Amino acid sequence: MTDEDRQGSITIEPNGPYVVVGPLTVFDADGNAHVVPAGKRARLCRCGHSANKPFCDDSHSRVDFVSRPHFRPE
Repeated sequence: MTDEDRQGSITIEPNGPYVVVGPLTVFDADGNAHVVPAGKRARLCRCGHSANKPFCDDSHSRVDFVSRPHFRPE
């Protein structure tokens, strides 16, 4: 499946980031808007160790982040 097919989606990478495919806007903790254009990807940190939050900088590999294997809505 291509990123074009996944527009507006979120994919959970095992032991890694969330991969979002635009079009969408990500708002960081300060309220800054980061636009992800249609068909483009952004990787969002899940491990909490990225120096580039909310985006992933691959710190999850360095800290041996282990995620839950399945999505469970609250």
